[in-house]
Amino acid sequence: MRLLALLSAAALAPLSGYAAPASDTLLPYIEARGENLCNQYKSPPQLCTPNATVTVEETAVRAYKFYKAFVVDGDARTMFSLIDNAYIQHHPGYANGPQAIWSLFCNGKPAGTASNSAWCFDVSTNMSYARYGVTDRWKWVGGCVHEHWDQGETIPTAKCVKLNTTSITL
Repeated sequence: MRLLALLSAAALAPLSGYAAPASDTLLPYIEARGENLCNQYKSPPQLCTPNATVTVEETAVRAYKFYKAFVVDGDARTMFSLIDNAYIQHHPGYANGPQAIWSLFCNGKPAGTASNSAWCFDVSTNMSYARYGVTDRWKWVGGCVHEHWDQGETIPTAKCVKLNTTSITL
């Protein structure tokens, strides 16, 4: 119920190209930010377990946390804790499964910054998007990232939800 309270009636209103705030005030977990896990772990230390009871509202919050971890913070621990073990990669040259991309992201380097990126969650498709030079798209299943695309993707202009990101505990 607490997560549902994070989303007001206006929070699910579509907006045009929602961009995350540039402030670091949303980061109460700074100790995990930029942590290089490559030498500690040969594969992700924790993955997401899909759960059919996770609501679309909860998934939207998880999608925002995923965006922050991947694009803004370089927080591989949080990023991979939101990817399921059956992760399907639609980029040529990369295998399926989170282990196939672990070495790309375990170093703690963010893909962009809050000021040079944008984020979107589309409730109608259960997909999230991040733009940070390129645009990635992820399909969420059971509250976990399940599929990924990154070629020719664009952020929807009228389907993004607006979260009260200052109320989200990251």
